Amino acid sequence: MSKHEDLLERFAKGRILFDGGLGTMLIAAGLTAGAPPDEWNLSHPDVLLRIHKAYLDAGSDFISTNTFGSSPSRLQAHGLEDTPEDVIAAGIRLARSAADESVGSVALSIGPTGKMFPPVGTATQDEIRSEFVAQFRGVDDAVDLVLLETFLDLREAMIALEVARATLSHPVGVSLTYNRNPKGFFTIMGNEASQAVRELASAGADIIAANCSIASGDMVDLADVVRAATTLPILCQPNAGNPIIRNGKACYDQTPEEFADDAIQLYDRGVNAVGGCCGTTPDFIREVASRIR
Repeated sequence: MSKHEDLLERFAKGRILFDGGLGTMLIAAGLTAGAPPDEWNLSHPDVLLRIHKAYLDAGSDFISTNTFGSSPSRLQAHGLEDTPEDVIAAGIRLARSAADESVGSVALSIGPTGKMFPPVGTATQDEIRSEFVAQFRGVDDAVDLVLLETFLDLREAMIALEVARATLSHPVGVSLTYNRNPKGFFTIMGNEASQAVRELASAGADIIAANCSIASGDMVDLADVVRAATTLPILCQPNAGNPIIRNGKACYDQTPEEFADDAIQLYDRGVNAVGGCCGTTPDFIREVASRIR
């Protein structure tokens, strides 16, 4: 059995634990509003190592690379001359170094490009595709899983999946971010959850995921919708409650204990892997780990 086949078998067995919010931890470490988090792979590698190790020590099986915003257009928007390959390679090295000390696994985090299709924006499919080609160039087996996450538009997620499948041999998880309305769960671009899940599965996703936007209680209900639409492994990474703005900053009031209560429900509803998104910290992951081990 190959390394990648073994990983998917692990997912099938379930009770896998991912890390929590990386941006949350970087902000606590001094990242200022509007600054590019990915650049810290080069300028503050010690901080990234410390964060990765904190999540592994808390019980994470997987840690995600600090590469969510490493598309060419996002880096250029910040005036960075570093190429996506430089930033991503540094992010992978840091996560791999931390994971190897704890026998953990590494997920390559890739987010949306920041460009939008008409009528919202002016991006073409070829422009979007070239952004992902640049990010996947040079990715090697130091990565265990490719995680395309926090996608607002199914069309862009499908292009990212297509490029990942054509470029890499790694298992690929695809995570859309949904909001809840009276008719169900939809992305802000109007993609309904169960339909999106079926399209991603048909396009070759190995893992179906959902992250950000909603709190853990709503994620439990979303998990029922996703599980009903697919037999593939599922990863859910909810926020630490709903944000409250205090002094111009988003704050999250959910406790690790409350989050862990919902995490156990997610596992019980058939979710294979759970982690945290905005507002979650190693304390949240530690509490979930204490419940499942």
